[in-house]
Amino acid sequence: MKHFIHIAAVTCLLVTSLFAQEKEQVGSAYFQAVDEYKVKNYNKSIELVKGLLTDGKSSYEFYALLAFNYDKLNDFENSYKNILEARKRKPDDEDLLQASLAILTRHKKWKPAIELAEKTIPLYPQNPEVRYFYALALSEKGASKTALSQIEKAKAGSPSDFRMLELEGKIYYNLKNYDKADVSLRWASSLNQNSAEIWNNLALVQESLYKSNKKLGKKSQANTYLTEAKDCIKKASDLNGESNTIKENSKRIVALNEL
Repeated sequence: MKHFIHIAAVTCLLVTSLFAQEKEQVGSAYFQAVDEYKVKNYNKSIELVKGLLTDGKSSYEFYALLAFNYDKLNDFENSYKNILEARKRKPDDEDLLQASLAILTRHKKWKPAIELAEKTIPLYPQNPEVRYFYALALSEKGASKTALSQIEKAKAGSPSDFRMLELEGKIYYNLKNYDKADVSLRWASSLNQNSAEIWNNLALVQESLYKSNKKLGKKSQANTYLTEAKDCIKKASDLNGESNTIKENSKRIVALNEL
């Protein structure tokens, strides 16, 4: 599942905090580095920030920006090393802790993500992002029930965030509670109609509901779910036809026949 901290918002926060200082103390190169990050010139952004550090300038914002750049380049070691450097300069900062969890979960470092989330939640119990990353890591480690309880709390703080519902649906699907998975993923798809992954997952849920109703002899319900499964996998294919997973699921679902 895709899961991203709102990096643009964090970057804006970093820029805003730096504007509070005199620009001469920071160097215009930092603002150029932020602009390079925004247009996806990650290596150039890194080069500019490293130049500032070489010149003896140092700020937690610099290390955070380096971390975000390296994360975009799929370089976990450098990304996490730099976010830790940022946190050394601003311990227990909510945004930096949240960013750390985003990096850990993006790179599938589930155990350290769980450990960090358990330290962070008591500090910021109302932060839905922290609970989301915690739930994600827990679900990947098989602690589905605990993950669901965390998702409920995350949803309370961010009820219109489709990621919460998408994760909830996937957990229910893995627990074979297809009715609840169906509800969660339908809601997620109504909030984000342009996610191939959500439509793919919803198709899988409805495929399972088709099979379970078929087994129970409920012909009408089974056929309804099959029609919806085919509609959903088509939407997924239209959005991301290059995905091998979606291709395989589409081939299988389309071949299913009504009762």
